[in-house]
Amino acid sequence: MRGVFRSMTVVSLLAVLGGCEILQQVAEQNATSQTPPQMPSVAYQDAILVESPSKTMMAAYYCPQLVPDPTGLLCMGFFGVPPSPAQMRVSFDLRFKVQNPNHFPIPVAELLAATVVFPDKTNQSLGAACIAFCGADQPGCTGQPGPGACTAKTNDIKSADDFANAAAGFLVASGVTYLTGGKPSFAMPQVVQDGEITVTARFSFGPEALLGVLKQLAQQAVDQYAAGKTVEFIIPYRIEGGVWFDVGSLGRVALGYGPVDGTWTIPADQIIPKQ
Repeated sequence: MRGVFRSMTVVSLLAVLGGCEILQQVAEQNATSQTPPQMPSVAYQDAILVESPSKTMMAAYYCPQLVPDPTGLLCMGFFGVPPSPAQMRVSFDLRFKVQNPNHFPIPVAELLAATVVFPDKTNQSLGAACIAFCGADQPGCTGQPGPGACTAKTNDIKSADDFANAAAGFLVASGVTYLTGGKPSFAMPQVVQDGEITVTARFSFGPEALLGVLKQLAQQAVDQYAAGKTVEFIIPYRIEGGVWFDVGSLGRVALGYGPVDGTWTIPADQIIPKQ
């Protein structure tokens, strides 16, 4: 009986020790899950021009409007047939570096971008676009924001309401790419746990949104040419906005970026949109 008792004691002790290891693992998991969630960070990288008319297209489109030519043959003889307004589209990519210090992935819920072209001019043009990203259970979602989208509870973060005077249709969102890139979509990006991703959001100016602005550039080009200077087509801009995340028990949080100033230079050859 004494030997049986010893065997039962050893088995019981091993069971207890095994149970302690399991309890320790559970405790560690609970401690991890109970760690207060931390705020992610957003770092604006740049705004890259990815589509625009060429200088030749600019000249062909605006020459009849700026150069006295009753017959219309002079401009066409120099620059060819004017392109359509749709061919004069300008698009750019906004890039952000997003870091997630949490031990769980966090989704990017919404993104707001507001762009002013020619910010130092009195006739500046403002456009704003809010993207509401789509979950896996929303097939066919187009990223259109619903009521209350892209709004912040603090005045430190720009909200959609701050750009209520933006021209309708001036700025249009085309979607985002992240991780390995690819064609822009409105699928909700996930920032991996304890990691970072680069989110690239593409925006285009509406079909005829920039025609008036580009006409200013064309007029400047005429003046530069008449003065014997090198003709340049440069669009100054200012960009700002915010990014919204769903961060566990913190709920939906917003981080702002900008305002950031820069310039886009229309190249000699047309840029082909990235696929």
